[in-house]
Amino acid sequence: MKTWTLLLILLLLSLNHVSRAPWDDQAVDSTGYGIIRESHGEGDGKYWIFRPSGPGRYPVVVFIHGWAATEPLFYMAWIRHLVGRGNIVVYPRYQNLLDTGSENFTDNSAEALKDALRRIGDGYSGELFLIGHSAGGIIAVNLASRDDLPEPGAVLAVQPGVSEEGRKFENLTGIPPGTLLVVMAGDDDNITGTRDSYLIMEETPQIPSERKMFLLVRSDGPLRADHLSPLAVSDEFGVLVDNLDYSGYWKVLDILIELGVENRTLMDVDMERMQDMGNWSDGRPVQRMVLLYRPGVGWMV
Repeated sequence: MKTWTLLLILLLLSLNHVSRAPWDDQAVDSTGYGIIRESHGEGDGKYWIFRPSGPGRYPVVVFIHGWAATEPLFYMAWIRHLVGRGNIVVYPRYQNLLDTGSENFTDNSAEALKDALRRIGDGYSGELFLIGHSAGGIIAVNLASRDDLPEPGAVLAVQPGVSEEGRKFENLTGIPPGTLLVVMAGDDDNITGTRDSYLIMEETPQIPSERKMFLLVRSDGPLRADHLSPLAVSDEFGVLVDNLDYSGYWKVLDILIELGVENRTLMDVDMERMQDMGNWSDGRPVQRMVLLYRPGVGWMV
């Protein structure tokens, strides 16, 4: 079902790609959710900013999409969730819809982030977090390693790939050792698998074990932890949103942001809470996430 929904969305976006997109409003609160959205730039330099409508200073979450998910629509429910929790979300496009070369993806994202932070100005609290899905997971860890950007409090790489055996990674030892680093993979992901998740863990020896974690999200019945599972279009209508989002990907990022803001480590997390995926309507527990790398301990398998 998710596959056909994604194909339909891609078709509609490709037909409308040269015209004005529905997310091109400039600083307009037209969502009905108390969210101000604006867009800047063009082509692979375009980016969106989503912020709470109320005044204040907020953490910035850089949301880096997967391959060809060039519109925020693909993750809109997750973006709304993050803004509703008091974060500003920056969504760099980094690629045109049909781009095949990836050599400029990290640079495009970096330039978009720099410009976004300039525009956000005093609304930025100084706390930065990076989340990337698929190709965006590679870009997220690359951005974290750069010294021309603010140091992130935490990085979450969800189903990162494909790095071509690490060739698309920048120097990951440049990620500051105080960064919280979490990778998540899905047990039914036959596109990126787990190879780059393992590489990220292996290529970051400077980050102490209490600040690193590797989680495997498991399928359970109709809940499939495949490569499309982090997509989240609409929680109201159940479009690409399910318990893998609420109790999995979204929850982990929320916890990371909490820890980063409070300057705590992953050792401060209740791992029962982290792994728990809730219950089915009949009371049966949903398959828990598996810790492949446990903070403070290391590899579990």
